[in-house]
Amino acid sequence: MPGLLQELGAFSATSVSSLVFFLLSTFLFLSAACYLRGPPKNKEGLRLPPSPPRLPLIGNLHQLSALPHRPLRELSRKYGPLMLLHLGQTSTLVVSSVEAAQEVLKTQDLAFANRPFSAAAAALTYGRRNVSFAPYGEHWRRAKKATVVHLLSPNKVQSLRRTREEEVALMIRKISSSPSTATVDLSEILYAFSNGLISRVVAGSCPAREVRTQRFREMIDESTAIISTPRLEELFPSLAWVTRLPGAVLRLKKLAKKFDVLLDEIMADHERRGEGGRREQAEEVDFLNLLLSANIAGDYAFSRDDLKAICIDLIAAGTDTSYVVLEWAMAELLKNPALLERTQREVREAAGGKPAPTEDDVASMPRLRAVVKEVLRLHMPAPLLVPREAMEATRVLGYDVPAGTRVFINAWAMATDPEWWEAPEEFRPERFLREEKAAPPADLRGSDFQFLPFGAGRRMCPGMNFALCEVELALASLLYCFDWSLPDGAAPEGLDMAESPGITVRRKTPLRLIAVPNSAVLA
Repeated sequence: MPGLLQELGAFSATSVSSLVFFLLSTFLFLSAACYLRGPPKNKEGLRLPPSPPRLPLIGNLHQLSALPHRPLRELSRKYGPLMLLHLGQTSTLVVSSVEAAQEVLKTQDLAFANRPFSAAAAALTYGRRNVSFAPYGEHWRRAKKATVVHLLSPNKVQSLRRTREEEVALMIRKISSSPSTATVDLSEILYAFSNGLISRVVAGSCPAREVRTQRFREMIDESTAIISTPRLEELFPSLAWVTRLPGAVLRLKKLAKKFDVLLDEIMADHERRGEGGRREQAEEVDFLNLLLSANIAGDYAFSRDDLKAICIDLIAAGTDTSYVVLEWAMAELLKNPALLERTQREVREAAGGKPAPTEDDVASMPRLRAVVKEVLRLHMPAPLLVPREAMEATRVLGYDVPAGTRVFINAWAMATDPEWWEAPEEFRPERFLREEKAAPPADLRGSDFQFLPFGAGRRMCPGMNFALCEVELALASLLYCFDWSLPDGAAPEGLDMAESPGITVRRKTPLRLIAVPNSAVLA
């Protein structure tokens, strides 16, 4: 557990040695006690889902990996689509089939609408005052409503069209400023684009925009690493007292303070502009500006910490997911030159010699949109979605699920299930280009449970429309404005496609490419 070890780094060497000795002794004692006592007895009368064999104390932790969606899929194929794991002292229900997902996310959506508590998420979101990690209840409903109304509704997303086009144009200029023979770190550029766009629409522009964007990036990367690392108190609640020792959460507190300082600066800047942060009519109005105005008008009753938590949520989630999809899309296209050529030809024909493609042009690019869908299927940014929690005792597919059980939806397992997908491990965008007379391809809006990149039900990701518009326009512009190749004449089939663990599944290695400007549109 690297996150735990980093937290312990604040202790003196003597303190660490004493604590490690104590924990090791406790571990050995409890392991022996569990072994002698045998496996935990099932509560009388409960028919629990099947479980893989587990070890004393740690349960099934040893059967997972840094990329848990993969071993969880293999375990579910052996033990069933509804499987109960014991991760330390925490019971976790793993859902891996369409039938089970429909039961949890649709039929019993309300029973599973809660989020499990995470100390790290709570520390970084002012006590879970955001949308993603907030417990189900009145605050979550108000926060989600405000986010949708002022940023993520179809009408609001459409009104941000010019902003998206300006940010895409800025990204294209950055790439074109590099020599045509130089290697471009496309991963870096895509991250900056994604973070720059969401930061601008949430918190507005500022003179030191690039500095602010870099500060957000550093903090988002660190928070992602912390939240995605299993924490002692979540796996072993009985040992939660360890995290209350001096220095145990020092790294977490420092990061939370960095977020707080930056967000206070942003809010103070908005408030200096006038009541509710209103700007001059000629200037663009960002999400925080609208939210401050609505709060003052009495539409909401958000505290200052509520507003900061919601902003953190939007910027962090809006950065990582879109960037990941764009990065995997370009990697898959470079790995398949024939597909790259067909998609690029479609984009350039649809844009018709314009300086840059527009969102109207993207509507006439079915192959490009199919590429995006196939990336969302095979390289789902959050393959286990965001964990849920049973708010009450219930039954799923004939099995008992006690209240408080943590729930993982392995959406990636369903998106690679051969029962629903032909050649599921292959990147085939044409699967989303079937003729109308054939069975319609799976929809990604939460109604087809074999394809849930944004989840489903009450806790479905509300940023779907925003993300799709951003990703499709950015990808179309990259293919329209440049011809792409691998550096040093590398063979496409040799491109490293390894995954990196985290809340979102990024590429393990940066995507470095040669970008040659399209002479027809870029001088």
